[in-house]
Amino acid sequence: MLSKWGKAVAVTASLVSAVPLSGASDESERFKDVEIRVIRPRYFTKAGRLEIGAALNTIMNESFIYTFLGTGLLTYHFSESWAIEGTLAYGLSIDREDKRILFDEFDIKTQIFRTSFMTELAVQYTPIYGKWQLPSGKLVYFDTYLQAGVGQTGVEWRYDDFCEPPDKKLDPTAEDIPKNTTKSYPTFMAGVGQRYFVSRKMAYKWDLRANRFNYTILDGECSPIKAKTQQGLSGTAPHDTITLLIGVSYYL
Repeated sequence: MLSKWGKAVAVTASLVSAVPLSGASDESERFKDVEIRVIRPRYFTKAGRLEIGAALNTIMNESFIYTFLGTGLLTYHFSESWAIEGTLAYGLSIDREDKRILFDEFDIKTQIFRTSFMTELAVQYTPIYGKWQLPSGKLVYFDTYLQAGVGQTGVEWRYDDFCEPPDKKLDPTAEDIPKNTTKSYPTFMAGVGQRYFVSRKMAYKWDLRANRFNYTILDGECSPIKAKTQQGLSGTAPHDTITLLIGVSYYL
């Protein structure tokens, strides 16, 4: 037998359960057109993995030539944030139309730094990992990295680009222009880039790098002996290149 108070509680509970929850109905109406997505964990991991890449590298700030370098990259990721990367690039340069016009129409020769190879060893720091959602609903995973390092830049000096051969009839003792050669210089590099992951083992990448090296001033002279003895030229001078690298990577 229920007491008087027990009967009252039971009746009250039955009445409450019978009343429809208008709030729940309103909530379902408000969110019926919303597609709820679960936040996924990091899809692509790099820690402890080796990255092998191939890329095309081009120098952006040379006025009179196009320079294209085939590039190989080898990167080891110590963690999701830190990695070390080695780069080796070889290539060629092609004269622009501006250079031909200056010589053919105005008889002007231009001094050019023709980059023939680049080697670099850099430390990478990846502070950003994110994802974009396309209108189709597909997610694109990416990361953004910073890097800095050192290396060597090989410059091909083509002295016939900007030097006039001496007239031996007028001056038999005139100094011959140097023979074309390639010389390398220590280089400092800093850059920023991104990777876009297409699978757990493959990514597309790009990066922009600023490179600075000091070249020997006499290397850029048509008469280095005369420039040293008569003009007193010596020492080094800085030269900067901006490179854009676009490539693909595979992760082991």
